[in-house]
This record gives sequence, structure tokens and C-alpha cells, in this order.
Amino acid sequence: MRNLFLLPVVFSVWVGMAQETRPPVVSAEVKSYVFVREGPDKQDVFMQDVAAFLEKAGHFYLATCEGDGARVRPLKYTLVMDNKLLFVTSSKKEMYGQLVKNPKVEVSRTSEDGSAYLRYKGLAVQSLDEDVKAKVLELFPFFGKNFKENLAIFLSNLR
Repeated sequence: MRNLFLLPVVFSVWVGMAQETRPPVVSAEVKSYVFVREGPDKQDVFMQDVAAFLEKAGHFYLATCEGDGARVRPLKYTLVMDNKLLFVTSSKKEMYGQLVKNPKVEVSRTSEDGSAYLRYKGLAVQSLDEDVKAKVLELFPFFGKNFKENLAIFLSNLR
């Protein structure tokens, strides 16, 4: 009977030992995805800070409008082009229809340590600029593979 009581203790010690032998997780260096085609002197410091915050967080949440309600979804990739936050989707997805019908969006994210948060509103406008599309596909080639001719790019001024 005593052996049954020792089983949880032995299991806890074994799990603890297994966790101690794992190598520490090393975070990758954050790569900047801030581009201003007109030159560095035209970069908005605010958008640089927003991009740095979102890049470090790893993902953010985008709220769109659907009818009389909101739809929130996580987005993983941060790209700021010409001082506008860029979103990528497929023209076959609900997000695309929501952005075309009502371009009002809101972005939100809490820092990993919970010490700060970001929340901004803006209007998302579809970009048909081939240079912007080429830059997105250069940085994130899987968007071209996944969305093909249905790739839709939106740029948003945050305020």
C-alpha cells in the first residue's frame, strides 16, 4: 500500500529530472520587416516602434467587422511598408470580404511579459501595387504557394 503513495512522488521527481535535462530554448534574433521605398528619412518612428513590438511578440490580433459584430483573428507575420501595417490574406477567405465591405480594422497585442500592450485602429486598403506584392513574396514565399493568384494584400494606416 505504501508503494502506491510513493508513485506520485517518484513520477514528479522523474518529470522534474527530464525537464532539467532539456536544452534551453534560444530565441531567434528578431528580423526587421520595415520598408520605406521613399528612403529612411521618410520612416515614421511610431511605425518603427509598432513593428518592433509586433515582431518581438511573434503575432498580433486583427479585428475586422462582420455585419454588426467583430471578428478577431491572430496574424503571425509583421510587415510595415511605407509606414503602413501590411496584412496578407486570400481573396477566397472571409477576411478578404470583410475588409472589402468595411475597411475598419483594429490591431491588438500584449507583450510577452505582460508589461505593455498595443492597440490601434485604422483603415485597410487593398494594395494592387506589383512592387509591394513582389516584396511580400520575396520575404514570405509560402504566401505565393498557398494563395497563388488569390493573394490579397492590404495596407493600413494605424492611428
